[in-house]
Amino acid sequence: MPDNRKTSRGPTQKAAGSANRTNVSPKKQTGGNRRQQEREERRHQAALEARRARNRRWGLASIGLVVVLVVVLVVVKVAGSGGGNSAADQVSPPAGSPIPAATLSKLASVPMSTLAAAPSGGLINQIQSTTGANAVTSNGKPELLFIGAEFCPHCAAERWALYVALSKFGTFSPNPGRIHSATQDGNVPTLTFYGTTYTSPYFVFTPVEVYTNKPTANGYTALQTPTKEQYNIWQSVGGGSFPFLDFAGKADMVGAQYSYVPMQNLAFSDVAAQVGNNSTQLGANIDAGAYQLVRTICSSLSSSKPASVCSAGA
Repeated sequence: MPDNRKTSRGPTQKAAGSANRTNVSPKKQTGGNRRQQEREERRHQAALEARRARNRRWGLASIGLVVVLVVVLVVVKVAGSGGGNSAADQVSPPAGSPIPAATLSKLASVPMSTLAAAPSGGLINQIQSTTGANAVTSNGKPELLFIGAEFCPHCAAERWALYVALSKFGTFSPNPGRIHSATQDGNVPTLTFYGTTYTSPYFVFTPVEVYTNKPTANGYTALQTPTKEQYNIWQSVGGGSFPFLDFAGKADMVGAQYSYVPMQNLAFSDVAAQVGNNSTQLGANIDAGAYQLVRTICSSLSSSKPASVCSAGA
């Protein structure tokens, strides 16, 4: 009887079997081969699990990196959207932040001789006399009306000279606070008259800050509303421009006396340090502006007026 076992595999099958031993049926493996195969399968499975774990770690790391990048971009966007000062920096409280008493004292005590000596070459706007048709009084006293807006850089510049001038005739309680014009509108350090009460034996000072420096979709947040009489004067004489000053109907000023540009992005203390110093252009502009305001107030007062102020430099 022929031995069929010697002819059960042809050359092709033998070649295929030697090429890939994983194709050999387990039933025909020896015990040692079977254990080796099981070890190889376990190693293979362990390698697969290790690779899957690495992939999961890389995936989580990638997600974490994306999250960090998004957070960084948001922070940069928020920090940059205000134009420099931080939104908390960019938006002043309507009544401002407290100003050191020493700084206010310095501003209020600039000698009249210093104001009178200030070069006026930097003044670009003059106060105009009027017929008195718009004369306004309050509690039997002439009224000095100021209409401004906290976002307005021109108003920010003018308030420095106005505070120096007003300090010659009366006092504020509480004192004005420190603010700045809107960042996109010059970012000019200044003080605000909002929330203050001015007391003088000579006249009534009425400040109206129409808007804050807080932006909205259509402009700025409303703050104070002029009375009908104030509004009519502001519109008929000032054309609704900021800043606007009416001196008891005897004189008016539309716009600031000098440019706000030299004040842009300065610290409040940097501007305050130059008031009373006529050797700097900024200091000379504020001092000269204050002197012109003092002279106008004095000429608008019919009888009762402080001689030490109104006679100085006349």
